[in-house]
Amino acid sequence: MTKQYWWWEYAVRAAAVVAATVWYGTLFLLRRMLGAAPTLTYRIFPRWARAVLRAAGVELHVKGSELLDREFGRYVFVANHASLFDIPVLLVASPVPVRIVYKRELERVPFLGWALRSSTFIAVERQRRQSAGKAVRHALDSLKTDPAALLVFPEGTRSIDGRLGEFRRGAFVLAFDSRRAIVPIAIVGTSAILPRNSLRFSGGKVQVVFLPPMVPPPLRSRADELAWIAALRMQIADVVEKAGK
Repeated sequence: MTKQYWWWEYAVRAAAVVAATVWYGTLFLLRRMLGAAPTLTYRIFPRWARAVLRAAGVELHVKGSELLDREFGRYVFVANHASLFDIPVLLVASPVPVRIVYKRELERVPFLGWALRSSTFIAVERQRRQSAGKAVRHALDSLKTDPAALLVFPEGTRSIDGRLGEFRRGAFVLAFDSRRAIVPIAIVGTSAILPRNSLRFSGGKVQVVFLPPMVPPPLRSRADELAWIAALRMQIADVVEKAGK
C-alpha cells in the first residue's frame, strides 16, 4: 500500500531527494578528483540510494539475499523494471556491490550525471548500435577484473503498468559471454511508488526477492537460449504476480 503525500509534504521530500543527490554527487566527484579509486562507486552510491529511499518514505523489505555469496560477488543480476526507484532500491538491497548499465543521456543530469560519468557504471547509447556494441565489449573486458555484480533489465525499458514485459535476448549477451552466475530478482511495489512518465512519488513498501543463482547450461542454439530465458522470466513473473495478489 502506498501513502499519497500532501503537496507541501511532497515538496519537502522532493527537496530532500535533490539535496541528497547534490551532496553525494559532489562528495563523490571531489573524492575522485583527489585520487580516490573508481571503486569508491560501491561505497558512495549505496549511501546516496539509502538517503533517497529514506527521503521518499520507501520501506524496503529484502528476501533471499542470504542465497548470495558476499565474498564471491561475481553475478549478473536480472531484474524486472517498473520505476526509476528500481536502481536505488537494488543498490540498497544487494549484499554485494552492484554495477549498472545506464543511458548516456543521464549524464546531462546535474550532479548525478556528472558522478555517473566518473563511476564504474557503464554508459550506453541505445539508439546507436555501434556504441552499444562497444559498451558491451568494454563491460566484458572490465568484468574480468571487477567483482561487482552487473545489473541488467532485460525488458529494455520500464513497464507502463507494473506488469512484467517480454525479455530481450540482447540483455543476456553479457550474462552468457561473461560465464557468470545469473541471479533472477523480482522487485515489487516500485511501480506504485513512482509510475512511469511521472515524477510524483509516494511513500510505501517495496519488496526485493533474490532467487537462487543459476549458471546457464550449454546452449547450442538460439532456440535453446530463448527457452532458457523464458524459464527464467517465469520465475520472476511468479513472484511478481503472487505478491500483487
